[in-house]
Amino acid sequence: MPEFPDMRGRELEDLAKVFRYFGEIETPRLDSNVYTAISLGVAEDPELLELASHAMTGQPPPNVLFAAVHDLLLRDAETGVDPDPLSRWYPSVSSAPIPEESPWEAFRNFCVSRRESLEPVIATGRTQTCVVHRSAVILPSLACLPAVEAAGGRVGLLEIGPSAGLNLRLDCYGYEYRDRNGGSVVWGAADAEPRLVVEDRGSSPPPLPERLEVVARRGLELNPLDLSDPAVVRWLRALIWPEHLQRATTMDAALAHVASVPAEIHQGDATTDIEAHVRALPEGAARVVFATQVFYQIPVEGRRAILDGLARASDVAPVDLVLMESSGDGDSLVTHFAFLNGSRGETRKLARVDSHGRAVTWL
Repeated sequence: MPEFPDMRGRELEDLAKVFRYFGEIETPRLDSNVYTAISLGVAEDPELLELASHAMTGQPPPNVLFAAVHDLLLRDAETGVDPDPLSRWYPSVSSAPIPEESPWEAFRNFCVSRRESLEPVIATGRTQTCVVHRSAVILPSLACLPAVEAAGGRVGLLEIGPSAGLNLRLDCYGYEYRDRNGGSVVWGAADAEPRLVVEDRGSSPPPLPERLEVVARRGLELNPLDLSDPAVVRWLRALIWPEHLQRATTMDAALAHVASVPAEIHQGDATTDIEAHVRALPEGAARVVFATQVFYQIPVEGRRAILDGLARASDVAPVDLVLMESSGDGDSLVTHFAFLNGSRGETRKLARVDSHGRAVTWL
């Protein structure tokens, strides 16, 4: 199994390792034959590696390249441009099943012929992905936190890198965790939408909160999104992989809650601003900070600064941090960091999950 590559490298040799890792590990685990073929093709193609090198530092080049292409295909469809042959592999554009043959040649031809349009999108594109299914990982994490129980289920949430803030509305959704024997545990209103179905691979079901009242929903985002801009919503859809039609449906259902369930998304840098935003959470509620697949984009010194800020903010009341990050072998780990009395406390591994939160093994 190849080592987890440095996503910040922009030399062609470094990028080849990134795309090869995607094609061998990430895309097969997330059931994308389309992006598997494309990733392995790009890994051996200097011209497309150079195109991908225009992705901003800190942004994963495969995701940005793939989204830029998907965004341009969606834009063509919106403006009535004749569909490119590549659109056959994107049901969001073609409304048809994905062909069995490889998309590589069509993808390469599209990138070469549309390079002038793709370059600026790649250079500015951010993976502000809204993976709503990750709420199914954060929800049981809340049930593991003593501070949540002590506060009677009252929680003030602060998400680092929330994108559109859809996971800040996690209490609005329905959940079903299905085990290998056909049993399941559910949480949320029977008619709640979206309904997030999760494969429970563990020996015991994930814990679920008996009481949950979210009294604050705050996000700290370098580049807040304007969901009233159709181009922004299109980019969010472009970040969804071709085979993941259910993800698109789920995201649209979650977007329906935005108007009725407000969340405060503040522009800021967690490496410098986290302490102030934790202190702004309401008193009398558990203060829970969380992030999903964000820390890998932050340099080591920045991660230390965030942890130090959380420690300082815990001088008046406990602070809990829940992180979902890649384990380096294709899955992700959910880890809880406790902060109390101005210092860092224990660290616990809570679960092993797939990177989209569709399958969970609670530890």
